[in-house]
Amino acid sequence: MDIIHTGLDRLLPNLPLRLLLLLAPAVLLSVLLVRRMIGLAVMDMPVGRSAHEQPTPRGGGVGMVACVLLGVPAALSILPSSGSHLWAAVPLLSAVALLAAVSWLDDLRQLPPLLKLAAQGVSAALCVLAALAEPAGTPALLPSLAPKGWSLAVFCIGGFGWVMLCTNAVNFMDGLNGLASGVCALCGLFAVPLGLVGGDPLLSGAGLMLFAGLLGFLPFNFPRARIFMGDVGSQVCGLLVGSFSLLLLADTGRITLALSMPLMLTGILLDVLFTLVRRLRNRERITQAHRGHLYQVAYRSGLSRVTVTLMHWGFAIWGLALSLALLPERPLTAAIMAILPQFSWAMTVRQRAARAGLAEWS
Repeated sequence: MDIIHTGLDRLLPNLPLRLLLLLAPAVLLSVLLVRRMIGLAVMDMPVGRSAHEQPTPRGGGVGMVACVLLGVPAALSILPSSGSHLWAAVPLLSAVALLAAVSWLDDLRQLPPLLKLAAQGVSAALCVLAALAEPAGTPALLPSLAPKGWSLAVFCIGGFGWVMLCTNAVNFMDGLNGLASGVCALCGLFAVPLGLVGGDPLLSGAGLMLFAGLLGFLPFNFPRARIFMGDVGSQVCGLLVGSFSLLLLADTGRITLALSMPLMLTGILLDVLFTLVRRLRNRERITQAHRGHLYQVAYRSGLSRVTVTLMHWGFAIWGLALSLALLPERPLTAAIMAILPQFSWAMTVRQRAARAGLAEWS
């Protein structure tokens, strides 16, 4: 991406110190809260579809949520920003707080599915509002896709669906040590330079705090899990990564630049899509809990947790490299190159499952 290379030179003199001043205390806060959640011992009991055999605490995502809620306002006070960025932060942080509160209650006791879906919907709508409140956000965001009168509606509907998809996809994929949290940490880290060179401190601050919170959490979860993120962590991670695309689109008005996050999430998104299509084809209830995701079958076929997780981190890094090398000039090529390794991965998992005698994936 030319925008990254041309903007960093101007920012470099003050960038390391400012980022360190934000990053170090945020990581420490996350570590302290994760340790506290381990002591609180809200246990995730193993069931038939679990990858863990022993009761393990959950709720480790609380540290990341605290980093975002406290750290983003601090980031806006340190990084160059305007009043408009502060107004945009209000709905974004409100979305994080709402979804985190409902998800934490769900971690404590099972909530009705409709209540959880409603919380996701309101939070996704707030993320769309945050993007529209950005200084560059205008109703004429998608001139290449729709006439001006329809561009705002397309952005709102498409953005809402995208954030809902990311929220649930990351939640579905949070079943193996470090997999979802590591991918989202990489997305948060990449959002920092995107926001800095694009003049969007909200994107940079939210990305940095997501990265810091997960950096404090990961040593307690990978490679050996002393605690899990829980829904409070996984759903908020998906919400934030999804909102990063909307903020990028609002900043630039260019869909190609906003594709960087989907490219990094290719492994997660295509695993969810593959699993959904397979279950529909087999006439299985898609609302029923299962262990038929590709990453779950790969683990059940004999691959170690670490191997499967590192594969997905590699998919995210590959998407990042494609974003830097090919966006925005060759978006179709970037998308094809991001998808191709997924076919190889799916075929490998199918072959391993057959050799391991996993006739019933679910």
